[in-house]
Amino acid sequence: MKTRIITSIALWVSVILSLAIFRAHAGVFILAFIAYFAQLELYQMFEKSGSKPMKQVGLICGALLMLGSFYLGDISNDLFLIACLLITLFVTSLDIKNGNFNKLLPTLFGFIYIPYLLQFIFKIYHLNLQQGHSTDSGVFLCFWVVIIAINTDIGGYIFGKLFGKNKLSIISPKKTIEGAIGGIAFATFVGLILVLSFTHLLPTELNLWKALIILIPLSIVSIASDLIESAFKRHAGQKDSGNLIPGLGGIFDLSDSIILTAPLAYLLIKFFIFRYG
Repeated sequence: MKTRIITSIALWVSVILSLAIFRAHAGVFILAFIAYFAQLELYQMFEKSGSKPMKQVGLICGALLMLGSFYLGDISNDLFLIACLLITLFVTSLDIKNGNFNKLLPTLFGFIYIPYLLQFIFKIYHLNLQQGHSTDSGVFLCFWVVIIAINTDIGGYIFGKLFGKNKLSIISPKKTIEGAIGGIAFATFVGLILVLSFTHLLPTELNLWKALIILIPLSIVSIASDLIESAFKRHAGQKDSGNLIPGLGGIFDLSDSIILTAPLAYLLIKFFIFRYG
């Protein structure tokens, strides 16, 4: 527990300082780093489950997508997605007799599930800029979404430890209904506090009511995103996705709740904040 707390504090201090100094560029490379290693850990779990993804192909395409989606804009998303499919099909076609065609689906799944979904964080940033808001406002909005997902997990852990009695899912036996409700409430509270405390960084269209409409579904989806990663680990027979982070496990463990939250956040922000701002 002590290692977990120290590591968490060190990570958050590093992230906040990086964002404060280097702004959006720090966020890009932090998220690209997370996507790369989370995707790698997912491929390693696939390998333990008997699949054989082409890690190099998927990881290179994923890294290009993450960097391209920020620095080249929305057009790169579809281009790199198509490129990954074509490259994978080409490589598998070279040696179908040896079973390489069976590598296609796990390779593409890892690419789409992690980097493609995570890059919606960058789409939120660009969407904010398109409305005429500052880069700092865009960074804060992206950070706000990530905070919601992570604090749902933190709140779920705390409330589950204190009040948890009823199991939430057989996929993750330690998760409880009480913990999930507490996690949603905690993340919603933190999200609203941030909205009240940093009004100078918020898009002018965002108010407390719109924030509340966005916060609750994002928290619920972040729990589902966490459970999906638990299912991958359970299938692979692993407790953690990796051991890169002392006390916390792997990068996939750290970012699992953000993956499905990112695309939903983009849709909700686009619809409830900017469309009807």
